[in-house]
Amino acid sequence: MKKSRIAILVLSCFLLGNLFSIAYCTDNAKNDTLALVDQKAITTEDFITAYKEKMRKVGLTDNVETRVQYLRNLISDELLIAEAKNQGLDKTETAQKEYKRIRLQELLNTYTIKHISPGINITEDDLAKLYAKFNTKVKVSHLYAATKEKADSLYRELMKGKKFEDLARENFNDTGLKNNGGSVGYIAIDEMDPDFEKAAFSMNIGKISKPVKTVEGYSIIRVEDIKSNPLLTENEFLKVHDKLKAFARKRAFEEASKQYANSLREKLNTKFNDEIISKIFKTIADKSLLDFSEAPSSLLHEDLNKTVVYSGIGNWSLKRLIDEMNMVSDKQRKFIRTKENLEDVIAGLVNREYIEQKAVTEGLDRTPAFQKNVRYNFETFLLATIEKKLKDKIRISPDSVKSYYADNINLFTEGPTIRLSSILVDNQSLVDSIKFMLDNGESFDDLAKKYSIQRMTAEDSGDMGYFKRSELDDLADEVFALEIGQWAGPFSSQGKYVFLKCTDLTKPVTKSFDETKKDIELTLISFKWFKERDKYVESLKKNISYQMFPKKLYDIKINQ
Repeated sequence: MKKSRIAILVLSCFLLGNLFSIAYCTDNAKNDTLALVDQKAITTEDFITAYKEKMRKVGLTDNVETRVQYLRNLISDELLIAEAKNQGLDKTETAQKEYKRIRLQELLNTYTIKHISPGINITEDDLAKLYAKFNTKVKVSHLYAATKEKADSLYRELMKGKKFEDLARENFNDTGLKNNGGSVGYIAIDEMDPDFEKAAFSMNIGKISKPVKTVEGYSIIRVEDIKSNPLLTENEFLKVHDKLKAFARKRAFEEASKQYANSLREKLNTKFNDEIISKIFKTIADKSLLDFSEAPSSLLHEDLNKTVVYSGIGNWSLKRLIDEMNMVSDKQRKFIRTKENLEDVIAGLVNREYIEQKAVTEGLDRTPAFQKNVRYNFETFLLATIEKKLKDKIRISPDSVKSYYADNINLFTEGPTIRLSSILVDNQSLVDSIKFMLDNGESFDDLAKKYSIQRMTAEDSGDMGYFKRSELDDLADEVFALEIGQWAGPFSSQGKYVFLKCTDLTKPVTKSFDETKKDIELTLISFKWFKERDKYVESLKKNISYQMFPKKLYDIKINQ
């Protein structure tokens, strides 16, 4: 969530000219209460949890001034939430549906954390490999298929010798992918579907994967290029160690949850009435199930009471299935593009009911932590709802968009890039030998293949792909001074040495106004939004009581 801009605060006692006073220096609240908004307390525990997470995400520097400002941000959020409730935004049909969804999701989360999380173990070796991946980009092309049958058919054609580019041209509707051979460019960790990413980062240049199942369907992946940072230092690794560990645990938890879901589906032996499932999928006009209850009346009348799902926890009629499908999130509905997708979602709903029953039996819905999380997530939804109402009122004139483009043209210019090959070694005497051979005209490519310890790039003559100046840090000036064919080095760090050769240079490219105007409009809305939000929050202080006890922030211990 975006917060109001940071201002310098004066930690003195004063009284605002509102209908209600704000007590900065009084201490007439419980010892663990840092603020009260409409009689709701922001406790020390609430503050520390949110503050530490913010510090981790955006790198806040911890001091009293930052603490006070962050507490003010939390108060602003609570004022908006209180106003959302005053406007009855928590009573709407949409809100009640969201509350039910949040409660169920939190029950599932609590259950899976209890039963899956303890089995996750992240080693230092896992983190070292992840760090290397975060410093690697892979250029990939892919062929997409909605169904496994189609993906298998495409793969067979590739194995028989048909060109990847020809199949991309024949199968993609998107003009860009059709004409560029299915290229999605360079991808980094956490930019793509996890299964797509896992496959791409495990392959060598030129290799083609078997069909990989993703959230959207199936992809056959071809790796075109791999670009790695040649100097990964221990110091930099230690700086990001905790963030890497958190990310690794999140990914491991997601993978373990997926495996658990697959095994549970088998355990429950979930099956379908193929005739009705096919009929449902073919009958829904847009095949996106945006509102499952809008299925044509003929389908409902004929099959409403027929069994459509069979499982170990009981059978579901079509009527029951419709009720369950209307609880599916928009995000899940978006990816229902095939009959297989539909069956996967329904199997997930069956799993969900099984887990819900087990969680309730275990009393997980009665724990204070569960109830607190449900309340927090629902209030986060209310905050987003009232903020959207405010943001939707903001209008940006076309002239403002044009002026911003003209005044900030440098923001829309991609700088020059340089393509590099490398020879990376960790032996000082070998460094001297390689430099001697390069000085005497021996092939950089051949030496890379023979000596570089970075074997993934060594197999491709040391080629690392294209780099921007910002990606080369202290090496940028010296490296960008190279002409095509020239090399430089050795550069050293943490006992490793690298020689770099320029193999290509590209010129700066400026995006057109038409390409950027939508992004500019969103940027200007964001700029204006902060001011509008602050103004609105100030107006709420006239009618909603709040108190703040900043002196207590001095004594809080923040263990990072």
